[in-house]
Amino acid sequence: MKKIALIAFGAFITFNTIAQSPVVKSQLKEVKTDKKELKEERAERNTKIAHGKTKSAKHDQKEINSERKDLNATKKSLKNEGVEKPVSKATGKPSINN
Repeated sequence: MKKIALIAFGAFITFNTIAQSPVVKSQLKEVKTDKKELKEERAERNTKIAHGKTKSAKHDQKEINSERKDLNATKKSLKNEGVEKPVSKATGKPSINN
């Protein structure tokens, strides 16, 4: 009886982890692309500031802030799902990024 219960419990845990992994991988890809896009937008904003286009730079900064909020919300949801340091897992680099 104990063996059957242990096998059933192990199967339950295995199926749950298999069912969640594709979602987590897609969310990690999303974090990676969001981080790249955010970096590119910051570079564009910095060039606009360097060329004296402050109004458009302010508009870009508002967009950057909203995207950063979305990125942080995604990271928070991944941490709640049990992914440790989602940014470093998304980039494949050591945990220095966090």
